[in-house]
Parts: sequence; structure tokens; C-alpha cells
Amino acid sequence: MTISVRLPPEEQHMLEIAARRVGRSKSDLMRQAVRELCQRLATDNRTPYSLGQDLFGAGSLASAPTDPLKRQIWEKLRAKHKRVG
Repeated sequence: MTISVRLPPEEQHMLEIAARRVGRSKSDLMRQAVRELCQRLATDNRTPYSLGQDLFGAGSLASAPTDPLKRQIWEKLRAKHKRVG
């Protein structure tokens, strides 16, 4: 199967340099890159949650502002939207 890929000039230049360095064709490098990516994705069982799990904390409930005016507004809004039940 033939597939045409358009690369920005910078990526095209990087591919040409890499092909010269390893002594392989640009097509060979592209095939290898696609193969490696597909294999990695097929064996990667991580979920978005597991990827960011170390970044998530238990969190904290909203606390009242220390500024008196902001605190008064916060309390009125809290009373207005307080859940019944």
C-alpha cells in the first residue's frame, strides 16, 4: 500500500539527516516509526486517570474568604444554593 505523507520542512530535514546517519531510506524509517508506535499503543493499557494519578490530590472543600465583603457574599451564595436533604 502506498501512503503519501506531507511533512513540514523541519521534520523533512530531520528525517533526511536520520536516514543518512543510519544508512537507511526515509521510507524504512517511516515504516519503523509507524510499527513502533502501533506496537506501543497496542500494549499500552494506561488510562487517562492512571497517567495523571500522581498529579491528583484528595482536594479540599471550598473555604470562606478572609475578606469581610467577599465572605459575606460567599455566605449569601452558599445559603442560596444550599442543598436541601
